[in-house]
Amino acid sequence: MVNIVNSLLASALQIPQGLGVWEDIIRWFYGFIGDYGWTVVLITVIIKLLMLPLDYFQRRSTAKMQAQQERIRPQLEKLQEKYKDDKNTLNQKTMELYKRENVGMFGSCGIMLLYMAITVFVFITLFFGMNNISRNAVEQQYNELKATYDSVQQVDGQTQEEFELARNQAVLDKYNEIKTSFLWIENIWRPDRTVSPIATFEEYANAEGISSNDENYEQLKAEYEQVMTPLRESVGNNNGYYVLIILSAVVTFISLWLSNHVAKKGKKDKKPEDQGRIVSAKGEREKPSTQPQGAIAQKVLMWVLPIVMLFITWGYSAAFALYVVTTSACGAIINFVIGLILNKKKDDFAKPDNNKKTQVKKPDYVRQ
Repeated sequence: MVNIVNSLLASALQIPQGLGVWEDIIRWFYGFIGDYGWTVVLITVIIKLLMLPLDYFQRRSTAKMQAQQERIRPQLEKLQEKYKDDKNTLNQKTMELYKRENVGMFGSCGIMLLYMAITVFVFITLFFGMNNISRNAVEQQYNELKATYDSVQQVDGQTQEEFELARNQAVLDKYNEIKTSFLWIENIWRPDRTVSPIATFEEYANAEGISSNDENYEQLKAEYEQVMTPLRESVGNNNGYYVLIILSAVVTFISLWLSNHVAKKGKKDKKPEDQGRIVSAKGEREKPSTQPQGAIAQKVLMWVLPIVMLFITWGYSAAFALYVVTTSACGAIINFVIGLILNKKKDDFAKPDNNKKTQVKKPDYVRQ
């Protein structure tokens, strides 16, 4: 499937194939923009815009289903009170109620699952795609720097120390020429932390597929350290300032909070004393019910997901952290706008569809 998508994208957009789908797309956009950071931002925005119709449709479907269920809740509570000791009859009467009122119990689930599946697929594949680019960048950077190091020739009258200084300076100049920095980040393919922007030999070996059991492992390590250690000492251990790592957690939290907050605005017209209360068949108020499991799950997710993003962006490249921040920021804006639009339509969503209303005999729990 991935190969098919890759081929279609390559033929439609003339994308040069190489590492993989996302890697090729990123490199193609980079050819126009010339900056990997802004390339990631642009691709993320395009992804969110492409998924916007599906996002809106699944949210609208969910909001309509919830409004319809809220409309029939008094009848449903009467059924629950009347048949509380007869589960089979309760299920039967509940299904009749949903059918009579044309309320779908699972209408939005398919759309929601499709949207979630696409979102997770994009997240995971882009995560591995950026890791592949990061490994490729480590390999390519070292190859270019080593070629520069080897190209410097010792001139007459130059001491060995002066020769090594000249080589190291040539490597530093080449590094400043080819490095992939972004704003405050020295190397976008390294974490946004106080770590060296230069990869260790172990990371280079992993990118090249070099095992510690290889017979020339120590020789390759010595060559790598000869070129990269002076460079690492020159550039220091300050690739970033944890900005994207912190933002990935904060913006993810804000996005989820806004989504929940806007959804709750539609319920603020309810009287406080009615919140969570059940009206029995006799019209008597009972004690507030416990908090719905869905609301509890949303609150747990609102705290857990930012922590997950914090750990992910801590250990991986700043490029992926930038994707997380951008997609969360776009999500926050989209959630807020869609929430406002749907809240204005909640009264229309709650109206029964008389054209499709099924003629069913009057339920026994309302007969006089």
